Amino acid sequence: MKLSKDTLSLFKNYAGINSNLLLKSGNKLSTISAQKNVMSDVSVTETFPVDFGIYDLNEFLGALSLFTDPELVFSDKFVNIKEGGAHIKYYAADKSVLSYPQKDITFPSSDIDFNLPSATLTQIIRTASVLRAPDLSIVGKKGKVTLVVGDRKNPTANTFDLEVGDTESTFDVAMKVENLKMIPGDYDVSISSRKISRFQSTSSDTVYYVAVEADSSFE
Repeated sequence: MKLSKDTLSLFKNYAGINSNLLLKSGNKLSTISAQKNVMSDVSVTETFPVDFGIYDLNEFLGALSLFTDPELVFSDKFVNIKEGGAHIKYYAADKSVLSYPQKDITFPSSDIDFNLPSATLTQIIRTASVLRAPDLSIVGKKGKVTLVVGDRKNPTANTFDLEVGDTESTFDVAMKVENLKMIPGDYDVSISSRKISRFQSTSSDTVYYVAVEADSSFE
């Protein structure tokens, strides 16, 4: 098999969440951060023939980058990455040494919903870097949903505000900007008062689940 550009991009994205990746037989991929505060799952166009553990995803991607358009032949113990007369025998890692999702997430009922365009997501990440702001607050107040980038522990820190929708509820939801590890794109965001959020891509079935911080409030 050959890996599509979309799947390679997803591998690179997942490497930023967890260096481990378990390719399960079939076409579903999933990952979870070491702190268990970010999780993602997706269906890809490829169908993997066996379960195959990758301990260092960046190393695996580096091996792939040594070829122009490699073919991958999987077996239980290794994958042959080959092109022309050259090949790399890349050995699988045992599941016991990997950190990976043990079960699917069942998202509870949603209390807050809004759309997050790709440009806004990029703006949040860039603004947080410029302002050295670690937090994203999603605030429902006076009928509006507002995204606030700042430092929740410092009331005099610089902040960036952006209205993204309307609401009849009052809430103040906190997330860490460093946990917004999505592939750039448009997302439908849902947040549950049970302290979990879901970012669903509008162009694919890629989903990211991000933990909501403990100091969040829902009224």
